[in-house]
Amino acid sequence: PEMDTAAWRAVLERVWEVSIPHVCFTGGEATLREDLVELVAYAEGLGLVTGLLTHGRRLSDGAYVQALIAAGLDHVQITLESHDEAVHDSMVAAPGAWRETVQGVRNAVAAGLYTTTNTTLTRENVAGIEETVAFIASLGVPTFACNSLIYAGRGATVGTGFREGELVPILEQVREAADQHGLRLIWYTPTQYCAFSPLQLELGVKACTAALYNMCVEPDGAVIPCQSYYERLGYILRDPWEDIWNHDLAQALRERRYAPEKCQECPEFPLCGGGCPLYLRHHWPEPTRETPSG
Repeated sequence: PEMDTAAWRAVLERVWEVSIPHVCFTGGEATLREDLVELVAYAEGLGLVTGLLTHGRRLSDGAYVQALIAAGLDHVQITLESHDEAVHDSMVAAPGAWRETVQGVRNAVAAGLYTTTNTTLTRENVAGIEETVAFIASLGVPTFACNSLIYAGRGATVGTGFREGELVPILEQVREAADQHGLRLIWYTPTQYCAFSPLQLELGVKACTAALYNMCVEPDGAVIPCQSYYERLGYILRDPWEDIWNHDLAQALRERRYAPEKCQECPEFPLCGGGCPLYLRHHWPEPTRETPSG
């Protein structure tokens, strides 16, 4: 069962007690909770930095945006899959969603809330990705993010994702469009550098951060390694934090035990960490480019 407001307050207190400085409210869809504004305010009162990851539809209500700002929300990331209304609505399986999402972006930007967008690159939306970048720029968003499909939940079987090696020309196109429109591009997805190196496109070092820099608390209080890794490490209101942090799975992820044997001797392994463990479950072996020897 989903935790009530009092339980979520206790979660936030626990997070603060173990010296975690930053929480992001996500989902599912966090704005479906009627107590979200209250929880943001409570987190801010504790001293936490707060963010919201959302489809943005409820932000089409300007008064709701103002309520979040008054509560102290520090930043918001809104999922925008395409400049094309039909493509976006198809990807999120919700007719009419695009118009509300776009209005949500406009409202957040106009209100002065630090706003970014995120776009998942799939076979459904890459044909118009340059137009999407231009559209994001027209909304006044200074920074946008992209990721590839996460192989968890429906993403594991939907069949619209790209293999890592296919991302190179797509990200080159996205980066060029971002430069053209003066946007900062953030790339999220960890990959095997032998297939796709973000360093070659000046996108920064990317590796799996699950159970290292981030974890996720599920609606029932279960802690999982990241938002998409659906295996419990424990329960935040029941188990000692040390037990959660030192769970066998958490340690295995931090130690990159999931990485294929061939990765262990690669000079880029300390940076790439073998890529995303969820991706590796579905795509191995991976066609590779030549890996530098030194």
